[in-house]
Amino acid sequence: MEILFRDDYLLAVNKEAGFPVHETVDPLRPHVQGLLEKTIGQKTVLFHRLDLETTGVLLFGLDDCVNGPMTDAFRLRKVQKTYWAVVDGRWLPEWNLIESRIEKAGGGRWKSLPPKASKGDFARTRVRLVKTTGEKSLIEVSPETGRTHQIRLHCLEKAHPVMGDRLYGVAERRGIPMALHAKILEFQHPVTGAPVRIEAPLPAYWADFWLKGL
Repeated sequence: MEILFRDDYLLAVNKEAGFPVHETVDPLRPHVQGLLEKTIGQKTVLFHRLDLETTGVLLFGLDDCVNGPMTDAFRLRKVQKTYWAVVDGRWLPEWNLIESRIEKAGGGRWKSLPPKASKGDFARTRVRLVKTTGEKSLIEVSPETGRTHQIRLHCLEKAHPVMGDRLYGVAERRGIPMALHAKILEFQHPVTGAPVRIEAPLPAYWADFWLKGL
């Protein structure tokens, strides 16, 4: 497990695909938090989540004094998250803001409703097109809210699902994890007040599969 940032208060790792971030209903299933605590020999607090196959920056607390401030920072949207995703088809530059309401659909799935719907939680995502071949596109995504499956659903809403997304798109036939990576996390340090920017390098397989030809 690659450690991206560590001081006396916070620790960030580069999450690999295939691992849940915390304990599941199966107590024997390995998860990132458990593996991390075993590695560093101390308890941690998890401040946010990433989906099972999503890779990238995952932040933990090491000291109780940061639990409240960091929880508030995420809740009040003072933490800036930047993702990279490769989506199916040609993403249009004008699709730079997507808003909807998201609610649970059952079976582990969620669904996106119109922004003015009376149900669901409001979700807003900003998107920048980085590059496209027409067959696939690399986009930079900045979710302004933190709803479950938000980025995946907002890409699906434009009929351009994240490539390899077995839940909302088409699974990659060779078993390559979906092309969604939490690239950058930016926030103000809860103790020192200094700006913190943590960046996670892309998994090696991105170059051979998702970015090939882009």
